[in-house]
Amino acid sequence: MTKIYERLRYERKGEQGEQLWLTLDNEPMRNAMDDLMQRELIEVLKEACYDNSIRCIVIGGAGQKSFCSGGDIKLFETLTMVSGYDFAYERGNTLQQLISYMEKPVIAAVGGMCFAGGLELALVCDFIYATANATFGLLEINLGLLAGWGGTVRLPRAIPVRRAKEMLYRGEIISATEAHRLGLVNRVFETREQMDEALEKTVAEMMAKPPLALRATKNVVNNSLTCDSIEAALSIERGATMWLLASDDSKEGVAAFVEKRKPEFKGK
Repeated sequence: MTKIYERLRYERKGEQGEQLWLTLDNEPMRNAMDDLMQRELIEVLKEACYDNSIRCIVIGGAGQKSFCSGGDIKLFETLTMVSGYDFAYERGNTLQQLISYMEKPVIAAVGGMCFAGGLELALVCDFIYATANATFGLLEINLGLLAGWGGTVRLPRAIPVRRAKEMLYRGEIISATEAHRLGLVNRVFETREQMDEALEKTVAEMMAKPPLALRATKNVVNNSLTCDSIEAALSIERGATMWLLASDDSKEGVAAFVEKRKPEFKGK
């Protein structure tokens, strides 16, 4: 299944179209998220969030040189203090909420530049694969701004705090190798082809898992990270465990293990 957008490439993969591969497509602007791309991305993610036929999302960038260079700087010229706040809330907050709380894995496939809003988009994904030519940075300070789509909050949670501060204060750009060393990136590949091959393997492995358990795992991890109390987090975990125990998939998984056969999960 393919849908046509002006700033996104939309492709469904897998035997039942359960994988959604999105490509940010604005190469003349290094895949910058202009107004149209932002609106299209929110529209697609809102639809995907509640579409149970979609079980995994991969977000990449068109071409070899850029995942996403950030936002369209010209948009900032039109914003006031109030409209700028509303814009950040409507666009940045909405994108973060959709990706964080949709109960399906979202993977960032980063090749080339991953700056500003592009890095903030990648940070909110569940994990990041990158090519060796990828570079990462939150550069908003150079414009007299800060990374206001979650960058100043999520980067210090993704890498050591002092290293995050240095990147933010300096507007520093780091390599894929450094990003991997810091734990910002899961895996680094020499070529885009190698990364895509690894992505397809990883996605296929996840799609073979029981759908409800995969959904619940993301839900518990993300919600537990917001808890001040570990006991509250453990309570969330126990509740999800009890919910899964009542599922047909759980019964099938246990039966298949006992009977030494391959399970057939149906997401029920």
